[in-house]
Amino acid sequence: MQVKPTESSASTQGGTAGNLPHLAGVGSAIRQVVAAHFLRDCPHVLEIGGHAQPITSYLTHNPISVLTVDPKTDAYEADMLNGHPCSVRHMPRKFQEIEFNYTPGSYGLVLLGYSLKPFGNRDPLGKLLFSLIDNAKTVIIDYAPELERAASQVPHIVNRPTLSLRCMFDLRLHDEEIAGTPYADRRFYVLDPHPTVL
Repeated sequence: MQVKPTESSASTQGGTAGNLPHLAGVGSAIRQVVAAHFLRDCPHVLEIGGHAQPITSYLTHNPISVLTVDPKTDAYEADMLNGHPCSVRHMPRKFQEIEFNYTPGSYGLVLLGYSLKPFGNRDPLGKLLFSLIDNAKTVIIDYAPELERAASQVPHIVNRPTLSLRCMFDLRLHDEEIAGTPYADRRFYVLDPHPTVL
């Protein structure tokens, strides 16, 4: 696995990781734990959108690498995870600013709190994201169905002919931080890509 920022990425370096209520409470931790369970057989973990609480500390297996990409995450690097060698990187950038070079079928792609925005004139649902989805070993998506941006984009992902549904479930999070907000009701997908299907 090789990852490098593109030359135009300087604009979003050094993002701030201030917590938002729906990303800081117990509900967020529940989603991370569930996602980590489905990543246990993935040698590499790629998270797009980890914000201030990346999935890294919730992983229970011994991956070769973990990469979290989010403009609001704190930059972080380590060479150990769970007492084992692991390349860990948290990059404060938009995923569209990164060149990814994973072997197809070698990584789990995590999109918790899915709410991707365009980057300049690049649509989040473009060639890069679909390539990452189609070439992953496992894809995990969590989003709030009541939020328009996510609700309008997620069907374009989960209905791709390159994916099969392993499971889908709805969560109602009883978390004081998000009580009475659209963030308390979540939809969670675990998908298995089949890259040879076009």
